[in-house]
Amino acid sequence: METITDRPPTTDRLRLVFDRNGVALLRLCTLLTKRREDAEDLVQESFVRLAPKLHGLDDGAVWPYLRQIALNLWKNRLRRIALEIRARTHHSADVPPATGAFEEHDRIWSAVLDLPPRQRACVVLRYYEDLTERETAAVLGCSMGTVKSQSSKALARLGEVLTNGD
Repeated sequence: METITDRPPTTDRLRLVFDRNGVALLRLCTLLTKRREDAEDLVQESFVRLAPKLHGLDDGAVWPYLRQIALNLWKNRLRRIALEIRARTHHSADVPPATGAFEEHDRIWSAVLDLPPRQRACVVLRYYEDLTERETAAVLGCSMGTVKSQSSKALARLGEVLTNGD
C-alpha cells in the first residue's frame, strides 16, 4: 500500500491521472452531453476540481471521485439550462403563439418543464439525452425502479396534457 509520501508531486500525479482517465472521462461526458465541445469543458472543469483533492485520494478512489465530479457538474448544467428555459418560456408568454412545428415543439417543452423535478429529470435523461434506465439511475443516484416509475408517471402526464391541452 502506497502512502501519500510515496506518491509523485501533485502536478506529476495529476498528469498521470489525466493520462489514465482522460479518455474515459471524455467518453463519459460526450455520452452525457452529446456534444464533444461541452464534454471537453466538463472534463477540464472536473480535473480542475480534482487537483486540490488529489493528494488525499488513493489510486483506486481517483476514478470514482473524478466520475462523480463530472456527473455533478453535468447535473448542475442541466438544472441551469432548465431554469434558463423556464425563464425564457415565462418571458415569452406574452408573445403570440407560433404556428406549425415550432408551436408543437414549444408546447411539448412547456409540458416537460411543468413536470415535477424528478419526473422531468427522468424524461430529459432518458429521452433527450438518450441514456439507459441504468445510466439514468446512476446519474440521479436512485434505483432503476424509481427511474421506471417516474418515467412512466411523466409520460402519462405528458400524454394527458398534450392530448387534452391542459
